[in-house]
Amino acid sequence: MKLNKIFLMAGVAMTMFMAASCSDDDNWSAGPQTNADSLNVFIASDNNVAIPLDGNTFTVVYGRNKTNGSLTIPVEFSTGTPDIFTDVPTSLTFADGAAFDTITITCKNDMELFTTYRATITIPEQYTTQYADDEFNLPRAELNVVKEDYKLFKKGTYYSVFNEAEVHDNVLEYSQIKGFYRVKVSDAAMEHTFTFVVNEDNSITINEGQIYQGWDYPGYGGVYAMVAADKPSLYDPDDNAYYFGFMYAIPAAGVSFKGSYYDYFVVEE
Repeated sequence: MKLNKIFLMAGVAMTMFMAASCSDDDNWSAGPQTNADSLNVFIASDNNVAIPLDGNTFTVVYGRNKTNGSLTIPVEFSTGTPDIFTDVPTSLTFADGAAFDTITITCKNDMELFTTYRATITIPEQYTTQYADDEFNLPRAELNVVKEDYKLFKKGTYYSVFNEAEVHDNVLEYSQIKGFYRVKVSDAAMEHTFTFVVNEDNSITINEGQIYQGWDYPGYGGVYAMVAADKPSLYDPDDNAYYFGFMYAIPAAGVSFKGSYYDYFVVEE
């Protein structure tokens, strides 16, 4: 019924538009299509950019839906702190047959650590389609660029009972400046990042109040992990493992899942 109402309203609106057009200007004709070839060039990178302590560049991946022929198009780059970004490309180029390529952006060496610098990359409308397929297929990217000192600390396997995930070759990072450890998990079952502190008694304090799990519960919203009071987080030196006690909820819907669970990172090298 809703669909029928939408079509009915659209039909009425079209009839009214046509009537007005005929009465006001009999010589009216449609203008040229903005993107007649349905070419879609898009930004394929994550918006969050981390630059290591000894680095001053980062790359942005871009792509297109039609790969025949070489192509060069202009690209717009804007920022609130233009003195930070010193070498910015003004065009995107594809070789014949290439679906993806990258541009490199150079920053000043004296960026303040753990300060977010924002920049926007925009592809002109005539090279894009109106609707994107997903969040990583967009004609515009709002970049959050941060220089940090996180470095590899340990490698191991990350387990999540709630998400039924077992992620091998995962990494645990450490920031000397902040004194924080960082977990970054990327898997088909989950994708999340959080930081924590190991206290003198080997208890763990998780810094984030809510940690998005990288997936949504249909009809309700995003699933988040939060610190569980009945499962204290800790580091066990005998197991060489970090245990994180979580409960899970969908904040947007005010819904909580029953029970609490441990995620744990087992050090292997």
